[in-house]
Amino acid sequence: MGFLKTTSKWKATKAFINVWLKDKTRYCSHCGTTFFDNFDEENKWIPCCEEPQIGDNSQHTAGVIKENQMIKKSRAKDTAATASGHMRLGLSLPPALLTDLEIYFKKNYNEKFLNDIKEMRAFMREFPMFTICKKI
Repeated sequence: MGFLKTTSKWKATKAFINVWLKDKTRYCSHCGTTFFDNFDEENKWIPCCEEPQIGDNSQHTAGVIKENQMIKKSRAKDTAATASGHMRLGLSLPPALLTDLEIYFKKNYNEKFLNDIKEMRAFMREFPMFTICKKI
């Protein structure tokens, strides 16, 4: 992927995600195996793992965003904690996206994708579709 370097981490992240979503390679979100039409001689599909979740980047991302919205509604508090204040959740994004973002930032900017809690909160504000909480 060819990207221009920028001084804005979130502009670079947004550009990367927009290109990443266009990749139509189908893979299993559970085990990471690239999906090929694996059929046996009886034309039965051979699963890649115990819980195959086959789709492309945009399909997996849409699923995560929908799940995040459902979880957000089920939390008792705006911070995504339960009624007793336990189990606060922050981010949820497709594992392949997180891995690819980490590789991209290491290779192109020689830094971690999210360096600290401050950057994680900034990411949550810029990309609320990947957050579980209503209030950061």
